[in-house]
Amino acid sequence: MTIAGPSLPGFDVVIVGAGTAGCLLARRLAQATSARIAVIEAGPRFPALALTPPLAGLRLRTRWSWPLLTTPQAALNHRRIPIPMGRVVGGSSAVNAMICAPGPLEGFRDWQAFGGPTWGPEAIAPIWQRLTSIGEMSPLPVAAPGYRSPFSEAFLAACMESGFQREETQWGERSGSCGPFALFQHRGGRASSAQWLVAQPAPGEVTLIPDQSVRRVVLRRGRAVGVQLLSGEMVAASEGVVLCAGAFHSPWLLQLSGIGPAEVVQRAGKRVRVHLAGVGRGLRDHVAMPLVIDSRARSPGRPGNWLPAALRWGWSRSGVMASNCAEAGCFLGAPGDIPEGEIVSLFQTQRHRRAVELMAVLLRPVSAGTVELDPANPLGPPRINPAYLAAAIDRQRLCRILDQAREIAHQPALRRFGLSRERLPGAVPGPEALAAHASTFHHPVGTCRLGDDGMAVVDSQLRVHGVERLWVVDNSVVPEIPGGHTAATALIIAEQAWPGIAAAIQAPGSRLRAATSSSSTFSSTSQR
Repeated sequence: MTIAGPSLPGFDVVIVGAGTAGCLLARRLAQATSARIAVIEAGPRFPALALTPPLAGLRLRTRWSWPLLTTPQAALNHRRIPIPMGRVVGGSSAVNAMICAPGPLEGFRDWQAFGGPTWGPEAIAPIWQRLTSIGEMSPLPVAAPGYRSPFSEAFLAACMESGFQREETQWGERSGSCGPFALFQHRGGRASSAQWLVAQPAPGEVTLIPDQSVRRVVLRRGRAVGVQLLSGEMVAASEGVVLCAGAFHSPWLLQLSGIGPAEVVQRAGKRVRVHLAGVGRGLRDHVAMPLVIDSRARSPGRPGNWLPAALRWGWSRSGVMASNCAEAGCFLGAPGDIPEGEIVSLFQTQRHRRAVELMAVLLRPVSAGTVELDPANPLGPPRINPAYLAAAIDRQRLCRILDQAREIAHQPALRRFGLSRERLPGAVPGPEALAAHASTFHHPVGTCRLGDDGMAVVDSQLRVHGVERLWVVDNSVVPEIPGGHTAATALIIAEQAWPGIAAAIQAPGSRLRAATSSSSTFSSTSQR
């Protein structure tokens, strides 16, 4: 439908952010209620032709990502680290490497200490089991890799020579394991939450509003009643607002709305509506260090092979174009413990033409940072300071993971690839190498933490403390960083959150009712 007039129509629920969690939440609420739901996304609709072919989409994804940068990182030679996240319908599920490796279920034992039994492993287990069942359509299609490169197979053999135990599918559950990753894919193509929502309309009414940025949540007498767009237009929400904007933009929006640490809000010239000290605090992210080694073997995904690869993919959805390049990995740590590190194999790297890459990843960092409004430009990009590797223990652990990656690279199973000169980090000592080359693994969490203490932002039902009818449902609520990949975490959070939100918006006195299949609609709007 086309939007006319000075303001957008009113809705029952407004969801800010059509990302991994936002699309899933919209569908679940539409299935369960008769709510009129608006999903507002700063980016455009999902460009299926560009991003659905996995390998090609990974090369093109920066066009549909927020061009975010960190503040200068003291432990990384004061470098500003690019930290792009999805800016498109589907969010980061539309641009990530599609890996479904949620880590060990037991990791939710830490969450239970913050959010109570509803966030413990026993409560999460049914969701986790659905997520790790290949072939299930809920909450997103998960498939075994449709293509596996010779280098990935050799990497797994080298891991076994180094003492790792191979698993048929690598979910990241066990330290000391290796295997090919399960992927968020369907028939050899990317399975983003955007495709899933649009292709399978729910019974309720969902209106997608792309290419619109939100500047604040509108509060009235302590209750969220809608949002204001950057254009100045208001979108009313009679039953509530849900922020699904991610670990950077959800706290940023709260602070813009006057909800957050008083000093941060005031410094940006905003009125403090609710002082919540934890908004934007506790940012943690997985930190990665590349090991890049020259190889005599030609990559199956080299540019010269793209035309026949694209034709094959278009015909049969198979071949190297169905690959995510990061096809396999191993997880490090003490037996029985949550993994503290990961090594991911890549059969080619954009850093050098004839090279392979092993990415050493720190999964359980101690270092924590902040997300704040920029006082000089509050409506501009958030000021992101992850404090990467600020703690000495993080540097020590990442160096150990890098050493393990080197050990794997020197195993006999990889000799046939003619691995020779180590381009990165080379002869540079470990700590200096980290300072020069370590970066993000794109898994930020924790900036609107779950809990009931002085630094918590949301309660066990993900309601923002001190504000009625305002929820946060995304990776910003994570209380302890997972020992696995966070795309799965966002889905788990949305699946766990929607029943409570559905119950709240259908409470006595609401006009809403349980959904019926006869009211199925899905529309897409664009600003004129």
